[in-house]
Amino acid sequence: MKKSIIIFLIFTIFFIFAPPFLVKYDKTQQITSVEASKKDGVNTEVTNNEIKENESKVSENKVDNEKDEDITTFSSNTCFKKTYYISGDRVNIYEDSTGKDKVIGYLKKNDVIVAYEEKNGYIYCENNVGNKGWVRKNKDNLTGSNYKATQYKVDINITTQKMNITKDNKNIKTILCSTGEVGNADTETPIGVFYVQEKGSYFYSSKYNQGAKYFIKFFSNYLIHSIPTDKNGNIIEEEKKKLGIPVSHGCIRVPMEDSKWIYDNIPKGSMVEIHY
Repeated sequence: MKKSIIIFLIFTIFFIFAPPFLVKYDKTQQITSVEASKKDGVNTEVTNNEIKENESKVSENKVDNEKDEDITTFSSNTCFKKTYYISGDRVNIYEDSTGKDKVIGYLKKNDVIVAYEEKNGYIYCENNVGNKGWVRKNKDNLTGSNYKATQYKVDINITTQKMNITKDNKNIKTILCSTGEVGNADTETPIGVFYVQEKGSYFYSSKYNQGAKYFIKFFSNYLIHSIPTDKNGNIIEEEKKKLGIPVSHGCIRVPMEDSKWIYDNIPKGSMVEIHY
């Protein structure tokens, strides 16, 4: 009987005093586990924050790019020139970018301009007839598109130095050409969508001591014309050998027979699209 009582007391004492020790042990393990979990959680949170931050940056860049694309359609990282299209009914051309706003001319809706410089929220640009000045860069003045389908289309790929001519969306002629020297602000051919403005059978430039036959004008002084000729109208053989290489002063050169075909067959108002 006494033995049974002693055993009972031993078990009773054990159950009374043992739990705190057991709880302390489990709590220690739990704290270690929580600390580890917390540590992992912090790392995960940092990683997630970094991802969100990067996504935010990408999103911001995307928004900026989208904003820029709203008004700048044709440009690239290697281009000095950017092509814009006028969206306002009457957009002023200013003498400078100081904000004094001395007007020296204006542009009409759908006019094409090529910009050479950007400063103080203005762009320094040239219009269809070669006049230059500063225009405020905003969506009220500029748009990113001026596309209107035409029966004939002249498509120039600067990368391949190939010209494709289509009629009613069907390719009818492919021509090897030479565009402006790339990487030079004075000579690169502007990229964008333009429309044939004028035609001519011959011109000569005393500045370059070169001329050409059978040209069509698509923007300012930019033309599609024959291989350069001398002052007597003879083809310059040295220039003929450069066909297929971007070496012009900004115009687009094609073989003599092709320039004659273009002159005879491509009507004014036809689209000229230039791209990489």
